[in-house]
Amino acid sequence: MGAAIEVRGLREVQSAFRKVDKDLPKELRVEFKAIAEDVATGIRAKVPQLTGHAAASVRPRASQRGAAIAFGGNAAPYFPWLDFGGTTGKGHRPGVAYSGSVKRDWKGRPGDGRYVYPTITERSKDIEQAAEDAVMKVAHNAGLETK
Repeated sequence: MGAAIEVRGLREVQSAFRKVDKDLPKELRVEFKAIAEDVATGIRAKVPQLTGHAAASVRPRASQRGAAIAFGGNAAPYFPWLDFGGTTGKGHRPGVAYSGSVKRDWKGRPGDGRYVYPTITERSKDIEQAAEDAVMKVAHNAGLETK
């Protein structure tokens, strides 16, 4: 489950970087983490603040091949419910399946929700540009000719 922005040719770029200098893919990971941190900051700003645990659980993740946003976990196990909603509502009776349930046909599908996917979607053009800029920056810093 997740909204994805694909960078085509990244595997080839990573392989070429590794041939030039084995540390270049690591530099690319640092650049991707900065992009993910920017998106995570945007998500945190949208999450309602009661204790702050839900917003604090939004964390950037990055590898040499891309970036992601992690959220919830032990710090805020209710975050998916907060973002996507639950299935029980007014009239729910414990132990009675589907009693008072709220039907949400969008529950958990990429592109939906309140905070994570909408933020990624609205920033998609900026994310794509930032990923391209990251590759060009790493290439330029390595002394490779860029266009």
